[in-house]
Amino acid sequence: MAELAQAAPSPYVRIPFGWQKLFLFLTALLASTIDLKFASIQYLELIYFALIFVLLLLFVEGGYRGRWYRIVFWMAIAYVFVCVAAFFLALASLRFNFYLPLYVAPLKGPFIISLARIAELVASVSAMLYLTQIFGNDVNKARFTMLVYFWTGVASGIFSILCIPLNMAGQAIPGPVPIGAYEANRLRGFYNEGGPYGLYVMSLLVIGYAIDQQGWIPRRQVRLAMAFLAIIFIMSYSKAGFLGMTTVFVLNGLFARGMTQRLIILGGGLAVAIGITQVIDLPKVLREYQETAAQYERLSHLHAEDANFVYGRIAGAYIVPRMIAQHPLTGIGWGNYGLLRNAPEYRGAAVFTEEADDPGLGIFGLAAELGLPLLSFLLILLFLPFFYLRRLKTPIWLSNLALVQPIVHLYGAQLNLTYPWVVTAFALGLGLFHSSSVRLSQRNAQLQVS
Repeated sequence: MAELAQAAPSPYVRIPFGWQKLFLFLTALLASTIDLKFASIQYLELIYFALIFVLLLLFVEGGYRGRWYRIVFWMAIAYVFVCVAAFFLALASLRFNFYLPLYVAPLKGPFIISLARIAELVASVSAMLYLTQIFGNDVNKARFTMLVYFWTGVASGIFSILCIPLNMAGQAIPGPVPIGAYEANRLRGFYNEGGPYGLYVMSLLVIGYAIDQQGWIPRRQVRLAMAFLAIIFIMSYSKAGFLGMTTVFVLNGLFARGMTQRLIILGGGLAVAIGITQVIDLPKVLREYQETAAQYERLSHLHAEDANFVYGRIAGAYIVPRMIAQHPLTGIGWGNYGLLRNAPEYRGAAVFTEEADDPGLGIFGLAAELGLPLLSFLLILLFLPFFYLRRLKTPIWLSNLALVQPIVHLYGAQLNLTYPWVVTAFALGLGLFHSSSVRLSQRNAQLQVS
């Protein structure tokens, strides 16, 4: 343990067990409800902000004493650097002439939105590192949290299926957005969009595999649940989710130990990818995106009343490259895409939009806001848990958990989603616990031999 961590968490920084278990339960439960918000802040983010306040109080009361795992400490330092750099880049972005939409929410004005994005990152990183500390020292708490996360995801799938007949009867459940399923029966879970919902279900499948490998619940039970989730995954019609799962298969194959195992995994992944590609005709979809983005200026006027066309990924695929070309090093400021996308130098002759917009391109959209150098550093940080666990030679199911977050963001999900950070905590915490257990076993074996 000494090589992996300075020591177990200090008793001076500890939340009472009952409150800690409530925090773990709410974290796992609310991770799937990304559109449940107070104003524009997710409920789980509010809990994270409260967590930061409580931990700071306990840290002060404990005489500013506390011990972290080394990986937790260095990741904290790295993310502090990201936040500080983003802050100064946001200050520099005030030199731009902003083209504000007709209505700007209180937390989405110039510079304020950058501070909000930084605060969201601080909350997510703090919770992730705190969870890593908990799981690294108590596998039972990791088991509890992962099971709540997994069964909440299964419940979201059941809820989505039950919404299909309601949609067919024209009786969609009321709410700020349609929930459960679209009219075309594309599943979306608890207030998730179809595409991001597919990525979320991908995380459930990876966690289900980890639960199965750990033997935490009867094997038949978890495999039936995973078979059900596989159906939900396909019915989400999530191109991002399908690409993400294919990436998991490919990386599993590349890192497999034996050539036979490598070929089996790669072959299985290829077969699944081909099957899914045929179902959704992925090449045609991607080609249409490319062609539409190339003609966006003209087509935006022909489809000016179609919000799905004027806003989102199609517009982002046209505007984001222009922003990157003009500001490759410093970007336009975190969160400023919606405040600058109407500027003539980026919009060109395309239609002027009256509402705030998001490119929906995940990490690639951030390239326009953070600049290429800071984005590259952030991308390395997202992959760091995966490479760290590979260095520790942990089982493949742990490496898969660490892959979820970078894949989710690479294929279009926003950085401020809470669930990828929770899954990363599962990966790092269980990785530290597993490595410590292996070292303890080796030490006991050496003592017996001597």
